[in-house]
Amino acid sequence: MDWLFLSLLGAAALAVTGVIDKFILGRYVRDPLAYLAALVAMQQILIVAIPVYLGWGFVYPQTLYALAAGGCQVVLWAAYLFALQVEETSRVAALVYVFPIFVFIGAFLFLGETLAANDYAGGVLLVCSALLISYRPMQGGRPAVISPALKYMAVFWVFTAAYALAAKYLLAFMNEWHLILWSSLGSMLAVLPFLGRESVRNEFAAYFRGGPFLLSALLADEVFDFLGRGAFIFAYALGSVALVSSVAALQPFLTLVYVILLGLFVPGILQEELDRKTMALKTVAILLIVVGVYLVS
Repeated sequence: MDWLFLSLLGAAALAVTGVIDKFILGRYVRDPLAYLAALVAMQQILIVAIPVYLGWGFVYPQTLYALAAGGCQVVLWAAYLFALQVEETSRVAALVYVFPIFVFIGAFLFLGETLAANDYAGGVLLVCSALLISYRPMQGGRPAVISPALKYMAVFWVFTAAYALAAKYLLAFMNEWHLILWSSLGSMLAVLPFLGRESVRNEFAAYFRGGPFLLSALLADEVFDFLGRGAFIFAYALGSVALVSSVAALQPFLTLVYVILLGLFVPGILQEELDRKTMALKTVAILLIVVGVYLVS
């Protein structure tokens, strides 16, 4: 399997998690931090087999860096969930993939890589696509506004780029499975302080008492997330971190397809604006993403 196939697989899997997250957030979640803690706890079930079959793979000090990278993931996931609470799934999905710009900047600053003119042009298009996809056109006399999710996504972009660069560095010292293991454990350590609040602790426990449907949704979300993150880590090992991050920007296509299909077969399951003007803006923004990805690739 090459890095391109793995990147596309990761994008497809994470698009599913975005739809599931939006569904659960709209119906069950009061505090996104409690929901995040529940997801990270479920994640630990999926990594149990790694130390059993492959050992712990402890490498000092890089294992400690991998734990810290897991902490970065908690920050970016929290920002993503807060964004989903205030914005539509397809808009957030498109906003997610501005982070390759920050990967290029980080590669230049920390790895000494120089950027070509087409890379800068692609970066500008990605920024423009984010602004366009987050723009709400004037409707019913209401003024046009920029999405409230933008402030959360700015945090997401920085920490996602930091995680991608850290993953590429750490793969020189450990294999992909051990990076998944230690970053997942780092995420667990990072969410433990959330449980110090009684309200978060009570909601966290309620997810596991919510019945088979909610538990199945949580497990499905985490399985697809594990598959997506794992695919990207394996892709980082095979190819350029900048190229992998850029291809990941194709996820908005998949998310928009999932949302439209759900709207056709299960009307009302997700609240999305699918009027002609909004769809035109989303389509133009996604085309800008594709061109931007092509240029930076």
